[in-house]
Amino acid sequence: MSPHCVIRRHGEALRDAVLAAAIAEIGENGVAGASMDRIARRAGTGKAALYRRWPNVRALALDAIATTLEGALPDDVIDTGSLRDDLISSMDLLTEQLRGSLGVVVRALISEAAHDTQVAVEFSERFGMRIQLAAVAQIQRAMVRGEVPAQVIDPYVMAVPAALVIHQLLFTGTVPSRPEIVHIVDTIVLPLFQQPSTASLLAGA
Repeated sequence: MSPHCVIRRHGEALRDAVLAAAIAEIGENGVAGASMDRIARRAGTGKAALYRRWPNVRALALDAIATTLEGALPDDVIDTGSLRDDLISSMDLLTEQLRGSLGVVVRALISEAAHDTQVAVEFSERFGMRIQLAAVAQIQRAMVRGEVPAQVIDPYVMAVPAALVIHQLLFTGTVPSRPEIVHIVDTIVLPLFQQPSTASLLAGA
């Protein structure tokens, strides 16, 4: 069967096929070079079916990435019994999902967000917030265990692990290796969490 023949899909089956096609298309051509027509052919559907759900390639790309990453995250917050191991496991999971074509698409969307702030807002609401809430739960458990001081959680510190992964992806096209993740956690992230928080000072500035 030709990969571009039209297959009668409906509902979630159609959406899943289109999102997978969008990841492949944008991974090869970027957001600017992607085509709704080619995505439709990859998904085996008509272009009109895409426009009924997504107004443009950028909106489709954002939905594809957020949906894929949301599906990759565990339903329950990672809980190894150790903050260090929680952080390493969480960064392992994030970097694993950003290898390959998905990472290429994330880089393309970050570039798009440089001149369209709505992209960044939508991505943060759908994916970034979920990572932040999971991290907060891990830190709160660590406070109960006495691994870090019981204090206000500094949001800037909370953002460091994921921000370092995205920074390396954006500038090098790669994500941190396992030894690099361990280095980041041991020498940067854990020491930051163990310091007195400045969050309350910033709130009163």
